[in-house]
Amino acid sequence: MKIYSLVDESGKAYAFEIENIYFSLKDIAHILTSVKDVTEVVIRKAFSKSEDIHIKFKYFHHQYVVWEPLGDNSRYWIGPDERESTVNNIEPLEIAFKQYCPPLHRCLIGDILTFRFITCLLLRKS
Repeated sequence: MKIYSLVDESGKAYAFEIENIYFSLKDIAHILTSVKDVTEVVIRKAFSKSEDIHIKFKYFHHQYVVWEPLGDNSRYWIGPDERESTVNNIEPLEIAFKQYCPPLHRCLIGDILTFRFITCLLLRKS
């Protein structure tokens, strides 16, 4: 499982992406609620208006989203709503996702679908 930091021109992280094969929306919501300054976590309803934004939440009283670009991406983008001008330190959110350990079945399926198991096998042989 990898987490991809997104940084601005000054090198400050403003968002990150997670591989969606390792996370359910409930998992993401649970992780978000465990972070100190996150409030108002709302998972989108089925067949809602916006199919790309899966979760909305407040971080330091600013609107943030869990967004799946184009609705069929392999990653979820987590960061400020594009209408927000203030970007807070997103590191605590990123750390919470790095500390998450998916269930064994989700890890196995994720590693098979992302071909990471081949890397593990090759490393074991050498």
